[in-house]
Amino acid sequence: MKLLKTILICALSIFLIALMLLEVSGDVTPALTADAELPPFTIISNSVEVHLFDTARGSMLEAMTMAQGSIFNQFEMLYGAVLVRHGDNSFLFDAGLARDVDAQFAADMPFLIKPIMSYDKGVAVVDQLRQLPELPQPQRIFLSHVHWDHASGIVDFPQLPVWVPAAERQFVETAKPPAVFPSQVGLSSVKWHTYDFSEQPYAGFPLSLDVFGDGAVVLVNMSGHTPGSVGMFVNSSDGVRRFFVGDAVWNFDAVSKLRSKFWLSALLSGEDSNEAAIVVGRLHALMQANPELKIIPAHDVRVWR
Repeated sequence: MKLLKTILICALSIFLIALMLLEVSGDVTPALTADAELPPFTIISNSVEVHLFDTARGSMLEAMTMAQGSIFNQFEMLYGAVLVRHGDNSFLFDAGLARDVDAQFAADMPFLIKPIMSYDKGVAVVDQLRQLPELPQPQRIFLSHVHWDHASGIVDFPQLPVWVPAAERQFVETAKPPAVFPSQVGLSSVKWHTYDFSEQPYAGFPLSLDVFGDGAVVLVNMSGHTPGSVGMFVNSSDGVRRFFVGDAVWNFDAVSKLRSKFWLSALLSGEDSNEAAIVVGRLHALMQANPELKIIPAHDVRVWR
């Protein structure tokens, strides 16, 4: 079995490298910088905190993470979750990989894709929280999107409501592996809730939702990677402004270099390439207009800290 797996990985690697030689440019048009300026930093609450949880690591060729990436360099992947505390309210943004992610992966990941999506399992969020009693327990979960590596941990919090935009909830009903796992999002125990954005632009994104009404936590519509992908701005009381962008990009260099994902990666994840490219253009404009902002892709270890 080990020999078969080695042969399969080698064959897939050769096949992927061959496909990369067919790479289209993947260049993205930037958005207007003037529309991407952040509103003034105002925090009503003095207890807005951000805590990051690393639940697993993995790696893939850089060329798989963005167009024109290197076929010689490995890109380190992180699978994590974010805990946000706002006064007496706390929630998770994404849920990391679950305690039983190995069983989920074995049951639902297609055989030929398993070698590409392999990971080194760490400690699930639910267990990290038990080891850190000084941190608050989350009261709900917001997902950046419902792909397997972001929704895995919701099964560890069966008592919590899981919030997604209506478009993402519809996506749950139609999407299949490898994008989504029935062992995660198909359980009848998941307490799904949907929300709508307001037509209030925020930092270049036309649709937004101010979660607490004080500018501390703002969700924005970033549809493209999935129909209801979401980004989260957090203006915390430590003075740092962070923007968690989910899988809008995997590799932060895609923002600075204005690159879309590698076409095969986008195809496997079911991405709408045109919509996703618009989001990358907005992220680039946002970075240019607000150099103090920390843009944090969900899987890039380098900017996760």
